[in-house]
Amino acid sequence: MLIETLEKQLALHKSLLELARRKTEAVKHNRMDELNRIVREEQKHVNAIAILENKRTEHSGQTLAELLPSRSMEEQQKAGLLRDQLVDVLHELQQTNQLNEELLDQSLQLVHFQLDLIAPPEAGNYAPDGEADRPPATGPVFDSKA
Repeated sequence: MLIETLEKQLALHKSLLELARRKTEAVKHNRMDELNRIVREEQKHVNAIAILENKRTEHSGQTLAELLPSRSMEEQQKAGLLRDQLVDVLHELQQTNQLNEELLDQSLQLVHFQLDLIAPPEAGNYAPDGEADRPPATGPVFDSKA
C-alpha cells in the first residue's frame, strides 16, 4: 500500500513537472490559451496529489521516515529509492516553477510598460475642490510639423 501510493505520487509529480515545462514554453511563445489549459491540468494534478497524501497519512498519521523502520528491508529500500526520486522531481519542479514565475513577472512588466507608453499615467483628474487638475501645459503631444 505504501509503495503503491509513493509510486502514484511520483508519477503525478513527474507529470506535473512536464506540465511546468510546457508552461514555460507557452509563456515564452505567448500562447495564452495553451497556458490556461495547462493551469487547469495542473490544478487537477495538485488535487490528485493532495488526495493521495491524505490517503497515505490517514491510516497512521506518520511521516515516511517514521513508517519505514516498521517495514521489511526490501520495502524500506524501495520506499527510500522512491522518496529520493520524488525529492529530485520536487526540486526540479520548484526550479521550473521559479523560472515560470520570473518569466510571467517579466511579461507583466512589459505589458505595464507598453500601457504606460500608450496612455500616460497623468491623464488629468479632478482635484478635491472640484476643479480640473490638469498637468502643466508643455505644448502639443503630437507635432504636426514633423
